Amino acid sequence: MVLYTRPPRLEALEGDPLSAARFVVVPVFQSKGDGEAKPLIEGLAARADEAVGGALSRAVEAGLFRGSAGETLTAFTGDGRVVVFAGAGEKGAEPWRLAENARASAAAAVKALVEKAGEVALPASEYGEAALEAVVGALLGAYRFEAFKSERKAKLSRVLADLPRERLEEALALAEGVYLARDIANAPPHEVAPPRLAERLRDLFSRLDRVEVEVFDYDRLVREGFGGIVNVGRGSDEKPRLIIVRYNGGEGDPVAIVGKTIVFDSGGINLKPSHMMFEMRADKAGGAAAAGIAWAAARLGLPVNLVALIPAAINVPSGSSYLPSDVVRMWDGTYVEVTNTDAEGRLVIADAIAYAAKQIGASEIIDLATLTGAAWIALGPLYAALFTRDDKLARALEEASRRTGERLWRLPLVDEYKAMLGKKAPLGDVANAAMRAGGAICAALFLERFAHGKRWAHLDIAGPGIASDAGPMAPKYWPQGLAPGWGVRLIIDYLRSRGSGASG
Repeated sequence: MVLYTRPPRLEALEGDPLSAARFVVVPVFQSKGDGEAKPLIEGLAARADEAVGGALSRAVEAGLFRGSAGETLTAFTGDGRVVVFAGAGEKGAEPWRLAENARASAAAAVKALVEKAGEVALPASEYGEAALEAVVGALLGAYRFEAFKSERKAKLSRVLADLPRERLEEALALAEGVYLARDIANAPPHEVAPPRLAERLRDLFSRLDRVEVEVFDYDRLVREGFGGIVNVGRGSDEKPRLIIVRYNGGEGDPVAIVGKTIVFDSGGINLKPSHMMFEMRADKAGGAAAAGIAWAAARLGLPVNLVALIPAAINVPSGSSYLPSDVVRMWDGTYVEVTNTDAEGRLVIADAIAYAAKQIGASEIIDLATLTGAAWIALGPLYAALFTRDDKLARALEEASRRTGERLWRLPLVDEYKAMLGKKAPLGDVANAAMRAGGAICAALFLERFAHGKRWAHLDIAGPGIASDAGPMAPKYWPQGLAPGWGVRLIIDYLRSRGSGASG
């Protein structure tokens, strides 16, 4: 798998990890109890401490290392090996916390080594039940997006981990899905303009079994009445596309994943302020996640039928751009009055949601979209807003959120606010934007109309999808200053629980 970036190779770690590679990660847990947590220097950590001449013990005594998740200490053995002691947090914590700590621990250690080591030994079994998450964290921590740098730094090429081959393949498939989402979200707009993105994805997915890619070009979108996608993208010379990736892994009606894919969002005629525009290359993070989800689902062989809908457009002003007060006829026949051309994402994904509901016959629809500044203001860069009327679906997604560390917060769908969507559209059926207050809720209510009663959830990922302002708050396995590929692991976990019946 490669769009721009390939994860390190994963190979089995055999024998003593302290001698398996020159660079070794050694997790160090903290004691559990009501008092002050202290690092536990035992087992492999004790042997490694002895190998580095007691450097860990001295650091602990001096208060320089506490074993907190994501904390690292680098030391050297007498024969030139490098040991990174990786804080793993409290031993015996709840499973979800152990998993998040394992991801943070391994990622921080890899980040300390990624530009220095060709290969790293990761004794993942030391993390117990969270061993797989440690490997995933290590791979995600190794991500570097340097495709457009003239001088590229050395980077980690191989991770040795002591897990069975099938578990290593599982970790790699998840990492590949996230890498694909990160690459698309972070790529310069000219590199993934809608026609080019469509061809790149067609080529990429052709390597997988049970996967088909269909692309609606501009003429077909016009001919079949996808007014939302067409109008948003008509101002650009690079015309929009609807990319549909079908993974046929099971029986029954498919699950549809719809991802907002605004390759660049200037705001259109309602131009954004310049200081808010630069990071809008990541306004395609929802579609990027949809592509990553489809890739990971196929690589994992999940027993589900899945359709990823990726409506891709560039929203820029020109003589042919759509205008405030235009009335747009959507694919399902709804007439939308445009009150703001910068509320464009809901138009492109509304067309795709309606198509998933009425043409594809999806059993349920989940959309991911960097949709509103309101969600980002309310929840910050670490949480996505969850909207759905289906309590079982909400619980299943929240449980997946807890397991994966991709955080959700459920917000209400306030029916009274629908009145404003109608009031602001004297010429049409509904306005694309109605109120600044409650903006994320109004956007969700707009989208709900196009689900046509299907089981549906909307994830407004404006914060974690872009995440450029996360800084030191970000999980250790996120790349600094770049979109983290948020949502891939969350939805894959959800699909797995759904397949097992755990979602209710």
